[in-house]
Amino acid sequence: MRNVITLLLCSTLLVACEGGEAPTGQVAATVDGREITVGQINDELRASGIQADQSNEELANRALDAIINRSILAAEARDRELDTTPAGSLALLRAQDVAMVDMLRRDIQANSPPPSDEEARQFMSANPAMFADRFVSVIEQLVVPSLPDGAMQRLEDLDTLPEVRSFLNELGIKYQTTMGSIDSLTIAPAVAKQIVGLQEGEVYILPQGEGARINAIVSRQTLPIRGDEALQLAQGMVTQQRATSQAESVFRSILDEKKATVRYAENYSAPEQPVSPPVETEPTS
Repeated sequence: MRNVITLLLCSTLLVACEGGEAPTGQVAATVDGREITVGQINDELRASGIQADQSNEELANRALDAIINRSILAAEARDRELDTTPAGSLALLRAQDVAMVDMLRRDIQANSPPPSDEEARQFMSANPAMFADRFVSVIEQLVVPSLPDGAMQRLEDLDTLPEVRSFLNELGIKYQTTMGSIDSLTIAPAVAKQIVGLQEGEVYILPQGEGARINAIVSRQTLPIRGDEALQLAQGMVTQQRATSQAESVFRSILDEKKATVRYAENYSAPEQPVSPPVETEPTS
């Protein structure tokens, strides 16, 4: 074995109001006089990676409820003056910086040029496991939180899940067994390429932190995607990859320029392996 929303809300929100006139227009609710807008709900859904139909009031109301809960609890924290404590000030500063970095990333990615049809077709050709050879597999998975030194190399020589279990039990390595499914369209292209040829009973390993997820194919079904549907999906994937790459490149350029001016105290210095900039891409609908 070597296998290692945007939701544009146009519908009426079902908002419960105690006394007074119900909010109208772009105001979805009020909490102690503070307005919560439709824009905030859209942003809440986007941040959650939720994809939904425009008329899905249930998801909209769930997002609104989350905002209301957060608003009430945050107000309570301010009433207790927790935002003025040293720990509170540091937490707020960090949250503000994270939000600004996220806005910078979105701004850069918004200017990423869309791919041509030919670029999308090239992506489809390079990743057949996600399109013409797309498959859905039921898997049995062993979740191993931690592996001792050398164990991964020995696992790679095993071909079946019973062999893997025997090895783990022999060494007293703890693991949990779960069942699930994978769709080659939604996993990393590199992983899809590696496992597209696996048949029932075969095993592949996904390293994870200090441990691994060891998967055995229980059953599989080929569900190809072709034509306009495949082209549209490929365009979205290429757009996502391009936006991520562009943001990473711009972030690197900014960091290289600005970090050259950083002056460290005596006991501090730049790490040998710098932390990668946060350039995660927005969920695509």
